[in-house]
Amino acid sequence: MHRARTLFLGVAFLLAVVNFAHAQAEGGGNGKQARAVRVANGSIRLDGQLDEAAWSLATPVADFVQKEPVESAPPTEATEVRFVYDDGAMYIGARMYSSRPEAIQAPMSRRDTVREAEHLLVSLDTYFDHRTAYTFGVTASGVRLDQYHASDNEQNPDLTFDPVWQAKTRMDDQGWTAEFWLPFSQLRFNDASELIWGVNLHRWTPTLNEDDYWVAIPRTDRGWSSRFGELRGIEGVESPLRLELMPYVAASSRLTSNRDQANPFDKGLNGEARGGLDLKLGLGPNLTLDATVNPDFGQVEADPAEVNLSVYETFFQERRPFFVEGNSLLSPGLINPTGTFYYSRRIGARPSIPASGDYVDYPGTSTILGAAKVTGRLASGTSICSLAAVTANE
Repeated sequence: MHRARTLFLGVAFLLAVVNFAHAQAEGGGNGKQARAVRVANGSIRLDGQLDEAAWSLATPVADFVQKEPVESAPPTEATEVRFVYDDGAMYIGARMYSSRPEAIQAPMSRRDTVREAEHLLVSLDTYFDHRTAYTFGVTASGVRLDQYHASDNEQNPDLTFDPVWQAKTRMDDQGWTAEFWLPFSQLRFNDASELIWGVNLHRWTPTLNEDDYWVAIPRTDRGWSSRFGELRGIEGVESPLRLELMPYVAASSRLTSNRDQANPFDKGLNGEARGGLDLKLGLGPNLTLDATVNPDFGQVEADPAEVNLSVYETFFQERRPFFVEGNSLLSPGLINPTGTFYYSRRIGARPSIPASGDYVDYPGTSTILGAAKVTGRLASGTSICSLAAVTANE
């Protein structure tokens, strides 16, 4: 009897969890809604000025609130954001008002480095799963930011997400304006007659030390995309052909002026040539095939120097573009993978058993002949990531 009661309580608890998750998926957000308006192709010219007639068709989102420094207070400066779209892309137009436009902080910096400058961030939950989100941002000087949130956590972004998109800004006597161009080919979403996305907006004004959000999550609460408002009105969007090819040819030479004539691995000139191809192909609106043949990672940032005197392997952060995208699905410990079952840096790593002899050619990496990966999410909400790679026998 005790065992039956325990089983019944366990089933009841499981059903309660499932019902709560279903309610979260159905309801999500906090009731706020924004609406995107379809416009004719070519209606928007991306120049940072909101002077096209198409922008007047969209109702602006303007009900921002402070999160810092005074939680839930009205913002010091007004912000208006509009959404329009055509057959190929989503356009976002924003007006950031300022009572002191001459004081706007707009330094130039590298991509993804925007904290010192006034900027606007637009976060989109395109799967509408209340768990993941893409964030696109731009500073008043036009520096772009893009990142992916693989979990329901604003403070844990993946900065290696680098899609193809554009943003332009313009400063004037009222503040500054921004225009975003986000191609549908760079976004993943479920195929439907009407797309419903989660959305949140964030303006940072460093001169006021003020964070303004459209949906401000209280400091004592957790969550990110699960709290977003809704973006509606995106209808009749067909998944475009997502195909990117990137071939490369590279040559190098290492000249040795006073070489050992007996060394068979040093010919003096030591010329080398290589070529390869990277491919990205969309499999419907929500799956992507990445393939590479003889990839070249010569421009990837070098690892920091480290002396390891322990018996354990040194784990470095993955920086190679092919292996970065979707890696969080294979290994939750992407940044610190110690203890996980999968470590992508072993693919193409230096041969682990060095050869010995009078003259040794010991390569720094193993040649990756080819690799393929499928990442994305099914319509049921299941995330998938499959990876296969073949390396040469060095």
